[in-house]
Amino acid sequence: MTADVLREKFLAFFEAKQHKIIDSDSLVPKDDPTVLFTPAGMNQFKKEFMGFDSGYKRAATSQRCLRTDDLDKVGKTSSHHTFFEMLGNFSFGDYFKEDAIAWAWEFLIQELKIDPKKLSISVYQDDVEAYSIWKDKIKIPQEKIVKLGDKDNFWPAEAKAKGPNGPCGPCSEIFYDFGPDTGCGEKSCDPSCSCGRFVEIWNLVFTQFNRKEDGSLEPLPNKNIDTGMGLERLTAVMQGKKNNFQTELFQPLIEAIKEKMPSGVVAEPKILYAISDHVRAVVFSIYDGISPSNEGRGYIVRKIIRKSVSHLRNLGINEPFLSKLTELVTQIMHKPYPDLSARYADIAQVIYNEEKNFIQTLNEAPVIYKTVFAAYDSTKAQNESMQREVSKAVFTLYDTHGIPLELTKSWLDGSGLKYDQAIIDAELNLQKDRSRAHSQMKGDVFDAKGLSVKLNQTKFVGYQESACQAKILAVLKNSQEVSQAQAGEDLQIVLDQTPFYAESGGQVGDTGELVNGENIFEVLDTQKIDNVFLHVGKIKSGVLKKTDTVTAKIDRERRLNIARNHTATHILQAALRQVLGNHVGQQGSLVSDNKFRFDFTHFRGLTKDELSRIEELVNNFISFDCAVDSQEMALRDAKKAGALAFFEEKYGEIVRVVAVGDISKELCGGTHLNDLKAIGLIKIISESSVASGIRRIEGVTAKFAEQFIKEQEQKAALESQKRNKLEEQKELQKKRNAEISSLLPDRSLKLINASIKLGSISTVFSVEDNLDVQALRKLADLIKIKLSQAVIVLGSKDQIEKKVSLVIAISQDLLPKGLDAGVLVRQIAPLIGGSGGGRKDFAQAGGTNPDNLTLAFDKLRDIINKLQ
Repeated sequence: MTADVLREKFLAFFEAKQHKIIDSDSLVPKDDPTVLFTPAGMNQFKKEFMGFDSGYKRAATSQRCLRTDDLDKVGKTSSHHTFFEMLGNFSFGDYFKEDAIAWAWEFLIQELKIDPKKLSISVYQDDVEAYSIWKDKIKIPQEKIVKLGDKDNFWPAEAKAKGPNGPCGPCSEIFYDFGPDTGCGEKSCDPSCSCGRFVEIWNLVFTQFNRKEDGSLEPLPNKNIDTGMGLERLTAVMQGKKNNFQTELFQPLIEAIKEKMPSGVVAEPKILYAISDHVRAVVFSIYDGISPSNEGRGYIVRKIIRKSVSHLRNLGINEPFLSKLTELVTQIMHKPYPDLSARYADIAQVIYNEEKNFIQTLNEAPVIYKTVFAAYDSTKAQNESMQREVSKAVFTLYDTHGIPLELTKSWLDGSGLKYDQAIIDAELNLQKDRSRAHSQMKGDVFDAKGLSVKLNQTKFVGYQESACQAKILAVLKNSQEVSQAQAGEDLQIVLDQTPFYAESGGQVGDTGELVNGENIFEVLDTQKIDNVFLHVGKIKSGVLKKTDTVTAKIDRERRLNIARNHTATHILQAALRQVLGNHVGQQGSLVSDNKFRFDFTHFRGLTKDELSRIEELVNNFISFDCAVDSQEMALRDAKKAGALAFFEEKYGEIVRVVAVGDISKELCGGTHLNDLKAIGLIKIISESSVASGIRRIEGVTAKFAEQFIKEQEQKAALESQKRNKLEEQKELQKKRNAEISSLLPDRSLKLINASIKLGSISTVFSVEDNLDVQALRKLADLIKIKLSQAVIVLGSKDQIEKKVSLVIAISQDLLPKGLDAGVLVRQIAPLIGGSGGGRKDFAQAGGTNPDNLTLAFDKLRDIINKLQ
């Protein structure tokens, strides 16, 4: 039975049990600070587990998950994965243990036809109820039920003793028994043994307690069911495989790697398993909008790619190849993720870029090593301090360049340098702590974003209205409800209905006022939690309290500007796809009143011609004066109609589709114009890189675009004035130089006639304050042509700017006698507060002490006298 069939059977079974089938959530958890990635099926239902009413009490999913805690184990065991699918059924205060256990058994025995003799059960040691259900109602033989402790059969593991606080409870696991020929062979072997004979296939969690700060457990008023069954593991069991990597989910990838390997290379299975696992993790991470980077989720993706590249090199594959497996992943996962086929080429390009860069780093590793470790001499005694420095350098190469620790250690062993593994391990642990702190992850499993008070959801009327009458449902101060508030206090006010748009989907929240006579609340921002709108601000005058009726009025001009920018992002995406290709997809946005920002998939910077074409296209769209329409429809129908979706958003069954004529059609909950012409004008102000394969365009509309153009024109006019002024100065300088040049021949004759003999050497010393250094050089050359056995020293001073220039020229007939202009100038340059250099026959110097020019001349005369 294939994985695709199992997935369908599971969801169909629970749909028949009145479960709502929910699409897999993204690998990027939304409003959840406890995890970097979605690690389990229950994560998208945290609010439901905490009592939030989503309109259903039962749900089932096949959730794509990513876990990195066991990254180093992947490939070494038969069932550890980074990316996997978790089948799960959930109850939110509805059915409990008896139904959960009965249905799990029914699915495995009746639907999948698993031999019940092959299954064993574990229960929590204190869970008498679960034990009784399995033994007395399901009729599981007593010897096939094992009681385990807090570590194995309580969720979260050991929560009773160690926390975290919040919902928790016992669990019961179902194991498949591969028989006594597998594993340790001991007669006493049972599901608590880790030998491999018993494989856990389904975990049923009974969330019935709330752990309090003092460690006590109090019963939850609403008891929940959370189950998880790994699809990869179930597939292996159903196909009689003892290793997940032997199934159709991995074998095509493994075979493709084998075909690429050079002849004669023998592959360790664990390496093949790891690569086949990692490429799935990388493909789906990028699919969910996580680009490789140096921090957060992106760092994990980059790390997995680099591990895979290192593995491939161990197999003799030294060129980018992981990216070529992307299409194969797409084919294997086509059934649950058909839209992968339209995106795999873009995903492959992102992976290829990462591979290429890392392979280049690995190829340059020997040169990097020689540079980094050049200061350490392996022939000398290597003390503790030196080993510490070498060890930290090893970690830095891993952390900064991604060079595998094993590769660096191997090079060090060959070079005779020693390192301390304990120091490297300590640095790795510090890195994990920094990463955890940077991600702002918290410890409590259920520490999801939510309100401390129960309130009905706010009715939003802002698509049609800019003002409405509303009743105050709550006044919050520091997240706590207060009876009333006075002027100057920072507050959050909740209304029964509102025209204020709450920040969402990249669009900023509205501002405005809540007015009750002389009592005025200034709304500085609007946020929402669980569809409860929070009007954030402060009271300008008077007093407001719960049950007061107010007129809620948004800042209409600001809203209009926001709407212009939001509609602009929609037609911008249409233009980008037309100019660059259909691979362009939104990866993020910011829509405010004064500008918009749009992030999208593309693999190189845009040329000036492309940007000009895109800008021209969006403004042509505006000239069409299309209507902007919105309507609600089923998500399935919206996708069939070709509506584009933003990767980060989680959409319900009913979605809002915003259409701009025939130009654009997107799923969007934001506020928009009624007609395109109201945008006025769009101006792109910047284009840049955000991450590997992600570009960003920033732009402005309407009066902000006009102001930007005006400022650019003013800037261009100033630049033009500067250029003109520079040209004028150049012309004046050119004219002055020509005038000076015409005078230099006569001046050279005068200086020749005034030359003085120092022994057998003719010397010229002169200060020419009206000449720059170029003119000094030219004058020295004219004198040198006509004066033999000569040393010419010329200088000029600028007392205002405190600058001095000096040149020394020596005739060719003196060079054999050892005179060297370069040596001479270096000897006297410090006297004028500078430095100099040059050839034997000509040198120059500059300085900042013009008063000492005469001293420099005197020192040169002394040097020349002594050389004879």
